[in-house]
Amino acid sequence: MQDFTLYGEAAFQTKAGAKNDHDAWYYHVNVSRKFGEQALTLGLEHLDAGFQTPLATLHQFNGYADVFNVARAGGTLPGLSDLYLSHTTPLFYGITWNNVAHAFGDDSISTRLGWEIDSMLTKKFDDHFTAIIQASHFEEGSNAASKAFPTTTRVTAEVDYKF
Repeated sequence: MQDFTLYGEAAFQTKAGAKNDHDAWYYHVNVSRKFGEQALTLGLEHLDAGFQTPLATLHQFNGYADVFNVARAGGTLPGLSDLYLSHTTPLFYGITWNNVAHAFGDDSISTRLGWEIDSMLTKKFDDHFTAIIQASHFEEGSNAASKAFPTTTRVTAEVDYKF
């Protein structure tokens, strides 16, 4: 198992939810494997209903379409389970291509909230400048709970500077 990387984290929160009236768990586990310069990752991130992350950088997690961010930050999310498969590969001229497929459910995983496909191109020019282009498409599930998270397509481009 020398080519596999295992990752895990967990957190417990008291006074969770919009009314701060219950306890909630968070956990994230994944396994990655490199194939030369390419990498595959299979993971599951789970937040119980009401788990709050008001200071988190939410865009990085649970899909680039950002459909869960407002509910997640406010503690009104009905739980979230994100089963994902990620593939990263270098292209040319230092450009890296990352693709992620997500299947979203609620905190019991039984209610299908929808699915999402994300794609990102990244080019690091030097220690200071990086350019990123992201595209994502979230498709809402077919049940009543998923209607709070409508079908969304988003494309963004950015240039980052570190100092």
